Amino acid sequence: MNKKYFYLLAGFLILISPILVLADGGMHIWPPTVYLDQSAQNAIVAWNGEEEVLILSADIESSDTATVLRMVALPSNPSEIEEGSFDSFEKLVAIMNQKIEAMREFISGGGEKAAANEPSGIEITFQQIIGAHDVTVVKVDNLDDFLDWIKDFASKKGFPEKQISSDFKVGISNYLKRDIKYFVFDVIEAGKKKESIKPLIYRFKNSYLYYPLLISGISEISESKAYINLFLVAKKEINLVSPNFYYYGIEKYEFYNYNITLTKEELKEVSDEVASLFEDDVRVTKIDAYSKLIDLKKDLMLFPSLLWDENLMLGSRGEKVKSLQKMLINEGVWDSEVEATGYFGPI
Repeated sequence: MNKKYFYLLAGFLILISPILVLADGGMHIWPPTVYLDQSAQNAIVAWNGEEEVLILSADIESSDTATVLRMVALPSNPSEIEEGSFDSFEKLVAIMNQKIEAMREFISGGGEKAAANEPSGIEITFQQIIGAHDVTVVKVDNLDDFLDWIKDFASKKGFPEKQISSDFKVGISNYLKRDIKYFVFDVIEAGKKKESIKPLIYRFKNSYLYYPLLISGISEISESKAYINLFLVAKKEINLVSPNFYYYGIEKYEFYNYNITLTKEELKEVSDEVASLFEDDVRVTKIDAYSKLIDLKKDLMLFPSLLWDENLMLGSRGEKVKSLQKMLINEGVWDSEVEATGYFGPI
């Protein structure tokens, strides 16, 4: 049986006292040390208010030589896809922990496009082999055409024919309603022994900080459990809606309720691609989670709080209404497409 490990996102509100006493009487040092688990999926999500760089890494474990397909949903066509290095994660953790130690001392008083011939509702925007990754990016305008294309794509890549589940169809429909139309298909050759696949770096335009989780919850391995290490990087002046209680009902959701400041120079040590998004210092925080994939019912979508500095009312329109609709669709309480006429009127 092939195994795929995903690091999934979730959060637990941490009290802000310097030292926490646990229920079993143990002591919890504040701020806690940041750890990196190399045996599962890790992600750095960097957003400057207009553009996002997503560094996504996952270990692939297979009992036999196998081909593994990983699928990622993106809100816009990636302008760049390239191979990264796991060193980015290790360097980021090292810098964060150095700063955490200083915080503890202070607290304690110490100081190319493919050929066409695709269905009308499908457009291939990118095809390239990048290291161990055979990457195809598809823009989707029609659900049925996309499902047919997936069957054809899987057959061409040598995957056995399988029935597409109703949960998968509903999940893809949810993405399309939110105007998330770009899907990355990453085919990886997995060897007999466990090996770490080098990360892929995606760069794309976006109006909110985004990390895809639902796509894992609707996969064929949705009954398996998985971990996530998620590092969120943003401008210091951007106040994001807090992810404290973003996920309910999963086994572990831990949000590190503090920010670490990194300079532009320190960010360059982590990743030139991430550093290129920013001109000044940034804030970094971390979220860990552990859950069954099937319990991941929505994506991480964090909007700047400045979007909500005015009341939306009947007849309101524009980008703020679109953002609100995307949030409601993601939460499962809005069933129309983003562009549809709704409570707030035509957009």
